[in-house]
Amino acid sequence: MKKFIIVAFCTYITGALFAQDITGSWAGKLDIQSTKLSIVFHIGKNDTIYETKMDSPDQGAFGLSTSKTVFSGNQLEISATGMGISYTGIFQGDSIKGIFRQGGLQLPLVLKPAKKTVLSRPQEPKPPFPYLTKDVTFPNEVDGNLLFGTLTTPDTMGIFPAVILIAGSGPHDRDESILGHKPFLVMADHLTRNGFAVLRYDKRGVARSNGDYVNATTEDFASDVTVAFNYLKSQVYVDKKRIALIGHSEGGIIAPMVAANDKTVGAIVLMAGTGVEGSELLKQQNTDLMKMGQISQDTIDQVIATLETIYIDLKEWRGTVDEQKELSSKFGILWESMPVSFRGTNGREHYISGNMGAMLSPWYRFFISLNPSEYLEKMECPVFAANGEKDIQVEARQNLQAMEESLERGGNRNYTIKSYPGLNHLFQECETGSVREYGEIGQTISPQFCMSGMVLSLQDVSSCMCRVDRKH
Repeated sequence: MKKFIIVAFCTYITGALFAQDITGSWAGKLDIQSTKLSIVFHIGKNDTIYETKMDSPDQGAFGLSTSKTVFSGNQLEISATGMGISYTGIFQGDSIKGIFRQGGLQLPLVLKPAKKTVLSRPQEPKPPFPYLTKDVTFPNEVDGNLLFGTLTTPDTMGIFPAVILIAGSGPHDRDESILGHKPFLVMADHLTRNGFAVLRYDKRGVARSNGDYVNATTEDFASDVTVAFNYLKSQVYVDKKRIALIGHSEGGIIAPMVAANDKTVGAIVLMAGTGVEGSELLKQQNTDLMKMGQISQDTIDQVIATLETIYIDLKEWRGTVDEQKELSSKFGILWESMPVSFRGTNGREHYISGNMGAMLSPWYRFFISLNPSEYLEKMECPVFAANGEKDIQVEARQNLQAMEESLERGGNRNYTIKSYPGLNHLFQECETGSVREYGEIGQTISPQFCMSGMVLSLQDVSSCMCRVDRKH
């Protein structure tokens, strides 16, 4: 999960601005509390109309669509209404100085010409591929979204077991792109070469898919997975009794949500999924982050105690004036107890308004009360749950133990729980597990999890999938 409390919303934007020609790429960094987050805009021009794509490499989002780009005189305005993002800036010399806004955040952002970097990603597959690839669309008629994705199938005649890849939190495209890695592209290639049809898609409001990303909750994203599942079931070359859901991070909550309501789901694979209530997960996230920052235990205890009172308020939130004043006061207390290195450089008021905006979002308020056990206890299909022991976003022991207890309470004995030493939240071999390492590591997915040398094989994932032939 990437929805930290002390690290609120973030995005990455590029825009190349010159007095007569702004087309190109520009980059900058947002300072959000203790974290520097890269931002990039890619601005193009079609006749007289400017068009901008947005990247958020630190969140793993690339090619995000924007709704409006205006450049007049020396002033630039970029909006992405689907994500609640705007940037306004003034071109001065060789830079653009402006303000980035999302939710309650208003942060200074200086853009400079972006430097092109070539990242080493040796596991990323390159064409020609020994399987069929096609772009597909499927509508969520309830919410009015049209989702765009990629479906890969073996290049042979037959009826194939199938997989849907479900991304974690954040504005992910179909490859779950993050810091130059494309985990879902690697996994789709791996699974298709081994006989599976694989569907991956852009989340609503991201890349080519339309819809409202900003106001969507985990439940809304689960609705999109249900639509994807029904789409696969309609394909004549897909074995309708052997369609599995593979969810990473938040996707590891969504998979059991969908399977609990549709008993035709063949199996679920939970990669760094959560087993505890959202508020408990977020407290553990922040505890681990502060420990990694060598913050004293007394300070950690103070911060977590304040967060607990904030979560209680959010769960009972009605939005009255008194509640808003009380919550603002508690965020002030949180700022005072927060280590200086975690406060950022934008001051107390920015900290309060930014965090209030983030935590009052529909996603956040839904997530803190979301309890995976409610769905895991209803699982009747095979379950494979895995996590890396150096994961600081979804702590392995806490969540795997909770998952196992939930499955046992529900009477499911057809499950496998496995933790991997030395792996992080992305299942990379790592040193510390820090988010900052993700992009520095060339490896996309460790051989311990799903590869044999440089050639992808099913291994642990297939051991679960091979049990999908049970009767429904």
